[in-house]
Amino acid sequence: MITPSQRGTTTVSEKAVRRIAGRAAAEALPGRAVTATGVTAAVRGQRAEVSLDLALPYPASVADSVGLVQEHVAARTRQLSGLDVPRAEVSVRALRADAPLLRAGPPAGGDARPAARRWWSSRRLPVAVVTGAAALVCGALTLDVARVRLLGLPPARWRSGAVDWLSTHGAGDLPVVLGGAGAALTGLVLVVLAVTPGQRRLLPLSPPVDQPVFALDRSAVSALVEEAVSDVAGIGRARVRVGRRRVLVRARLSFGDREAARVGVEAAARLAVGGCALPRAPRLRVRLQPDQAWRQSPAVDPAPVPQPAEKAPVAPPTQGRQT
Repeated sequence: MITPSQRGTTTVSEKAVRRIAGRAAAEALPGRAVTATGVTAAVRGQRAEVSLDLALPYPASVADSVGLVQEHVAARTRQLSGLDVPRAEVSVRALRADAPLLRAGPPAGGDARPAARRWWSSRRLPVAVVTGAAALVCGALTLDVARVRLLGLPPARWRSGAVDWLSTHGAGDLPVVLGGAGAALTGLVLVVLAVTPGQRRLLPLSPPVDQPVFALDRSAVSALVEEAVSDVAGIGRARVRVGRRRVLVRARLSFGDREAARVGVEAAARLAVGGCALPRAPRLRVRLQPDQAWRQSPAVDPAPVPQPAEKAPVAPPTQGRQT
């Protein structure tokens, strides 16, 4: 018999929350393959905590992809389960190519296609700083001139003080020289920012045939190489730093032969970098450091070949006397 207090009560199980969260993660990035390799959920009253282990597609920005997955999983789970899901915890376990990366080749016409170039940055911060400073100075000067011309008020103290100071200091004075050097340096920095592309965290890929040109985030390449190196036998931990022209791999050897592990790490790293379709293969540098508990495997001596036993000399028979 069901008591009246229990009628109309709906309980959402943790299994249902896990299924909803896993399905929501797969739908988070339209057109891209997101795989939930592990999902855990804990339901406490009207609140649910969700954690996911994901395999994200690449090339893509890992940070942006994780943010989109977190928002979509939390919103979708909250909508379908009716529970309060403040945030979904996401751990990226793997990066997988969801489309074949084709290297650019010469088209049928005969002329080779242009090589991949770095993406240009919009330089929002320098533009905002320069625009804000110029607007502040010009606005203050215009306002003071308008006050003097329209209202007949005396000029502001800062403007008259600046005019007096400039009239008493020549081009050879130290403050004027320092101010001019600072202005020249600022202009040089702005020119460099204007003629350089920026976006150093993005690695341009070889233009795919008949497809738009895209770039790969350095964090995605680092995670891909780190995962490949960690799968090598004997490697405990691995850290990867990806630059524009060099990939630095730091690995810890837990057991096994040191030279064999180094060869395996180099092969795995080259294979992972080669699958990213970079226009130019970066230089690979490997630093393999053994753990404190690591011991070199003792060399195995070949088993001794048994030698045939020497036969003992047979004594000649003695002849007895005839009687």
